[in-house]
Amino acid sequence: MDKETVDGLLEEYAKKPYVRGTVLLSSIGVPIAINKSRGAKVDSYAPLVSITYEGAQELASTAGKHLGQLSVELRDGGRIVIRQVRESFLLAVQVQRYDDRIEKEINFLSNRVSKLI
Repeated sequence: MDKETVDGLLEEYAKKPYVRGTVLLSSIGVPIAINKSRGAKVDSYAPLVSITYEGAQELASTAGKHLGQLSVELRDGGRIVIRQVRESFLLAVQVQRYDDRIEKEINFLSNRVSKLI
């Protein structure tokens, strides 16, 4: 994995005015790449992302389904979108608003990250 390229990709995406933060982490909650410009508290955030996603995955598997994305709606209209990237990584993006265009951008970001790792 080319860490500098992944870091640069997340930093560039985080410059969008509606993005509050991005983090790529292992499925067990170890941060791999983050955007440092927003001052995210990754030490506590990354494990929570992992636990939340894995818990939702466990719920989905009891229904015989596989979770591809988890979207947590926030009271202020924002969201935290967590996507599985390959089998061993999670990409979390926190946005101030969410619509079809932003969903497509997150899908594109996820695909680009997947190609780099």
